[in-house]
Amino acid sequence: MIVRKAQVDVDRGTEPQVKANGPFECRRYSDVGGLTQYGAYLETLAPGSQSSERHWHEKEEEFLYLISGEATLVENDGEHLMHPGDAACWPAGVPNAHHIVNRSTEPCIYLIVGSRVANDVCHYPDAKK
Repeated sequence: MIVRKAQVDVDRGTEPQVKANGPFECRRYSDVGGLTQYGAYLETLAPGSQSSERHWHEKEEEFLYLISGEATLVENDGEHLMHPGDAACWPAGVPNAHHIVNRSTEPCIYLIVGSRVANDVCHYPDAKK
C-alpha cells in the first residue's frame, strides 16, 4: 500500500503543546497505512521548538533519522548536534531521557519510528512535581 503525502493530515498540535514546545508539524504515515505495531511519523520542528519534554519509555523503543536541517539531541549525558543522515536509537527500558531541540535558524525534519506497546510507562525526569 502506498501512502501519498496528500493523504496524510498535518497535525500542528494543540495550543498547550505549541505553547510548551513551539511550532511543529507531524504527519502520521503509519496511521494512514493502517499499521498498529509501530508508529512512523515525519516531524518538522520550527526554529526554537522542541519535540517534547525529555522522556524515556519502559517498554517502547524509538528510532530517529534526521532528514534535513540541524537538530540538537539532549540526553542524560548532554547535548549532541545532529546533521542529515544521523540517527538516534533508544532501546526500551534504558533510562536515557531524550528530546530534540531545533536551535538553528531553519526548520529541521526527521523520521521518528517507535513501537506501540500496551501498558507502556513513560518517564519525564524534568517534570515539575
